[in-house]
Amino acid sequence: MTVKVLADFARDAARELAGILPSSGSVVLTGGGTAESVYPELARARPDWSGLDVFFSDERCVPPDDPASNYGMANRTLLSAVGPRTVHRMQGEIDPHEAAAIYDELVVDPFDAVILGLGDDAHVAGLFPGSPGLLEAASCVVVDRPDGMQGLSLTPSALLSGRRIVFVVSGASKAEAVRRAVAADEDVMDCPAAMFRDHGSVTFLLDEAAASKLRGGRPTT
Repeated sequence: MTVKVLADFARDAARELAGILPSSGSVVLTGGGTAESVYPELARARPDWSGLDVFFSDERCVPPDDPASNYGMANRTLLSAVGPRTVHRMQGEIDPHEAAAIYDELVVDPFDAVILGLGDDAHVAGLFPGSPGLLEAASCVVVDRPDGMQGLSLTPSALLSGRRIVFVVSGASKAEAVRRAVAADEDVMDCPAAMFRDHGSVTFLLDEAAASKLRGGRPTT
């Protein structure tokens, strides 16, 4: 596991991601406010995605033009500028179970790179503490979110297939979750981010605030 604390977070995280993405292959994108700040910089740092197939870690059950849509955010801030080879969005506007079954068929793992955010409760993708989705064998499942919405999410088997896993996390509200995720000493049902404890290539890209509860605030690994 590698942890990097970045001074100019959005720009530096984008440069790190640009260096990690393969010239061709598959990448999983995340939603969330941190990703929204990084994606425009990533479009500038890596403007050609013509060799990449794009997937999503999770989605709310809303249409793609809804302000809450992860796809909609990623399309506005990144995808429309970089021209991926294909974009496989989760169809939040149709019956959730049908959408999950369709996406399960689309997923072809292993993914080359998986970009993830981290919730302040240590949730990953749409997998919150206690979520039955953490135990599912399928690649994509319907999940109930704490905000009362239904959602779709990749499961641990799909996420863990990523050859490289990269977390982008910012803000003081995430500091405790970062500490827990890096320690990875809890049960996955309590701390979903702990699922990556045995993965061979996990990188955390953090701003100073998100890293503030780690040892010295500036760990090297």
